[in-house]
Amino acid sequence: MRSVIAVAAAVLFSFGADADDTMRCRNGRIIDVGMAAADVSSRCGDPKSRTVETIPVQARLPTGAVRQTGTTDLERWIYGRGQGLSDAMLTFEGGKLVRIDLLTDP
Repeated sequence: MRSVIAVAAAVLFSFGADADDTMRCRNGRIIDVGMAAADVSSRCGDPKSRTVETIPVQARLPTGAVRQTGTTDLERWIYGRGQGLSDAMLTFEGGKLVRIDLLTDP
């Protein structure tokens, strides 16, 4: 159990501890959490990499049980922010920007 916790902590720290609500793109334009993926792409251009994962959407029933009610797409885009700045990972859920993380170098 202790090794599982250590691995989980290492993964979290490898992505960096900084989460922001806004980010300045290489071209100087600013994006905010809550923007649509198409708006982010039009402001910042294409990301360095893009991954898509389908995840379950769950709801708690009045009985306390949890039931899957559907799925949604979780996308992670990596953007280079310029010389001397760490990359940023943008997380989209259902086509909406929900998180901006500044990545640290390993």
